[in-house]
Amino acid sequence: MPTKWVTVITPVLVIILVVALTQLINHTKAGMAMRAVAKDFETAQLMGIKLNAVISTTFIIGSFLAGVGSCLYFTNYQSVVPLSGALPGLRAFVAAVFGGIGSIPGAVVGAFLIGICESVIKGSSWSVFSDAFTFALLIIILVVKPTGLFGEKVTDKV
Repeated sequence: MPTKWVTVITPVLVIILVVALTQLINHTKAGMAMRAVAKDFETAQLMGIKLNAVISTTFIIGSFLAGVGSCLYFTNYQSVVPLSGALPGLRAFVAAVFGGIGSIPGAVVGAFLIGICESVIKGSSWSVFSDAFTFALLIIILVVKPTGLFGEKVTDKV
């Protein structure tokens, strides 16, 4: 069976979107506003940041990325039902926690590591335990490094 184009396009598109999102977050006025609102909601509002605009922009970007991801994911399936995205959504959450909440490259690296591990397990005789392995790996990572692979240690100032 020949390789589908979506299999080749997906990693390239993911890298392009991660670089674009990282650039947007770190080098634009909107990205600075998003980071300020995420850091301290009230102070950002006092500094004149329009919270509703920042929140709307964040949801637009997130919805666009979710749409791209679902188009790439469901290209391999003949039909889609309302609960089709439940397991991929749960895996995406696990990948984000695994890579480190707040780290875009960390979430991508976490997703690729989880995907590679699941593929190896599904190719073995232990394929029924692939989902259990994913959550066991998450628990191990959180016990060893509670902020995830690329998460930053957060200290609260009193």
